[in-house]
Amino acid sequence: MTDSIAIGGYTVTAFSDGRLKTTIEGAGANDNAVICAFTGSENPEPVIFAVNTFLIEGRGVRALVDTGCGNTRGSSLGKLTANLMAAGKPLDSITHVLLTHFHPDHSNGLIDGAGTAFFPNAELIAHETEAQFWLDSEPSQSPNARIERNRQAAQEVCAPYRKRMHRVKDGEALPGILARLSPGHTPGHTCWIVEGNGDSLMIWGDTIHLTRLQLAHPEIGFNVDVDPAMGAASRMRLLDQVSADQTRVAGMHLEFPGYAHILKRGSNYALAEA
Repeated sequence: MTDSIAIGGYTVTAFSDGRLKTTIEGAGANDNAVICAFTGSENPEPVIFAVNTFLIEGRGVRALVDTGCGNTRGSSLGKLTANLMAAGKPLDSITHVLLTHFHPDHSNGLIDGAGTAFFPNAELIAHETEAQFWLDSEPSQSPNARIERNRQAAQEVCAPYRKRMHRVKDGEALPGILARLSPGHTPGHTCWIVEGNGDSLMIWGDTIHLTRLQLAHPEIGFNVDVDPAMGAASRMRLLDQVSADQTRVAGMHLEFPGYAHILKRGSNYALAEA
């Protein structure tokens, strides 16, 4: 499978930030009975998350969708900047960073260990609902400790970009690049849709974390979801949509390079390579 797709006057290229090793339980799944029944084990074996980002180039734009973990999650992650530079994409050539949401494995790569912007010339673009939740409240106002930590991290990584940050509503944010709210995992979790010439690609962020599990049981959410029920509803709505119209998707936690089509299988779904 190629790591690049041409669409709507753009080339979209997948870049890896690395791989995150965890367990299904450690990932925060909140229905362990279903998980154990599905995996056939009371102690599901460790699973590996791909951590992907996507670079959209063309029409005067070099926009990065999400930034990975930076140097915050160990040596198996934080590889995005090196991979960009190895591909001949200088960090100061990035014109925009589009965030699907502000969780650390998507936004901590905005800054280096000294708190300096990795992408000094980039405009930071996020859905207004997402930015309001994470950036406009004090961490002490968070309803739980995980959200408090993530809110503090979001405010730190966004600090160097505040003067060049653009909050958007649903709709076109850049020519042929649209934001679509898909809430639940976070309040402003956003899909970025690249479209043109009758074709489209949906970069769907964290719609799916664990592919095999959540395609078979899309109702399963995770404790990292701010609103698991809303996240499940958004996931099932998107799965129905993209399987019906055969929109290609790109996922931050699908196996690299992260492109796929979704097939409907009764009440469940399956992946087909894009």
